[in-house]
Amino acid sequence: MGAPLPHPTLRLAAAHVGAVRLGIPAEAVVQAIPVPAQQALLPRRQGALAGVVLHEGALVPVVDLARWVDVGQPRGERLGSARILVLRQDGRTLGLQVDSVDGLVEVPGADVARLHHDEDAEEVFHSAARVPDSGIILSVLDVGHLAALAASWHQAAPPVDIPATEQAGTPAGRDYALLQLDDVLLGVPAGDLVEVMRMPALERFGAGIDSAWCGWRGRHLPVLAGGALPGLPSADVAPLLAVLEHGGLALGLPVRSALALRSFATEGDGELVATVYDEDGQEVRLLATAALFARFPEALLSKPEETGGARAAQDGGVPNEEAYIVYEAGQPAATPIGAVEQIVPLSAGGGATMPWDGGALPLVDLRPVQEAGMPGHVLVASHGERRTGFVVTRVALLIPAGSARLYRLGAGRGFVTVDTAAGQASYRIVDLAETTVKG
Repeated sequence: MGAPLPHPTLRLAAAHVGAVRLGIPAEAVVQAIPVPAQQALLPRRQGALAGVVLHEGALVPVVDLARWVDVGQPRGERLGSARILVLRQDGRTLGLQVDSVDGLVEVPGADVARLHHDEDAEEVFHSAARVPDSGIILSVLDVGHLAALAASWHQAAPPVDIPATEQAGTPAGRDYALLQLDDVLLGVPAGDLVEVMRMPALERFGAGIDSAWCGWRGRHLPVLAGGALPGLPSADVAPLLAVLEHGGLALGLPVRSALALRSFATEGDGELVATVYDEDGQEVRLLATAALFARFPEALLSKPEETGGARAAQDGGVPNEEAYIVYEAGQPAATPIGAVEQIVPLSAGGGATMPWDGGALPLVDLRPVQEAGMPGHVLVASHGERRTGFVVTRVALLIPAGSARLYRLGAGRGFVTVDTAAGQASYRIVDLAETTVKG
């Protein structure tokens, strides 16, 4: 059952299937994709097929090892992390359903051993590998044997001879610029990467708020906070800023370094980040730019000022003459920025007041009851000589003047509407300056 492992050092993609720790030769792993809510079924009287998925235009059968062998139950922390690993060997492509993907490891040949020495065609594994440092033992999967045992795979079309003159410079897929984050290699679509520059001086939206912005080409450029993407460093420690542009908007990503340009045959299937492996077996996270801009509406801050008012006049409503802060407190809402003197973190313990400016600031908690006692932020609003702190879950974004439309519905009710990458978004206007503390 399979030849002895030939590599002096084996690079494995580690995964979990139930309670089994699995190691799959990295050169056989094409991509990790989400498990669709409903997989297409290909009924059989026996076997281990879980269904069929579409990958890069090909119909790929998916194997579920739990239908073959007892793999035990997945641990609670892996629930929701299920993926389908698309595997390919000798032109055969199939999927393997796993409960989690745990990264890439290198195992010296001396720590790989064949333990099953029979040639039983009904068995799935024959070797085990011990991971250095951690001592974790992985069951090594023979991908070719898995395909043969399942008798299910997608067979690639026979290769077509292409003249060498046509092959030169032909990309294998879409070009991505590789950026080094803290501990993650991120691939961003090369056409969406406008510039990589030294980290400029940043302005903060408010005291205690991670979100920041800088001037860039006559526009306001929002800079994502550390951790907004897996491995994204803080702007305070990142030496470089990568600028992405999409749909006329821009976002800044703090990065450690810009490395190279690579081509990948996949574009991530619409996920924010999708995991693939390069020809060296190194894990790369491919970024979907449209999903990024839909996830972070602060990109609206980068909208060129001259376009906002014209679009507002065409669509109806009144252009907003002042900026608004959008916050979340159970439901998102907007308040004029002119009434907010400062944004500060909520002091530990909460209560009816908090120390501020040498005195006691009365607090009004706008959050739902279940969030009481949790971390939040305080919008310090003024009304004449009176100061009140309004507790919110988080500050979501800043809407610049002239970039949105105001709609009034009578009885003091109104909404501010902005355009986002995912469509229009409307926020109820709450004038904190007119809100008083009860009692």
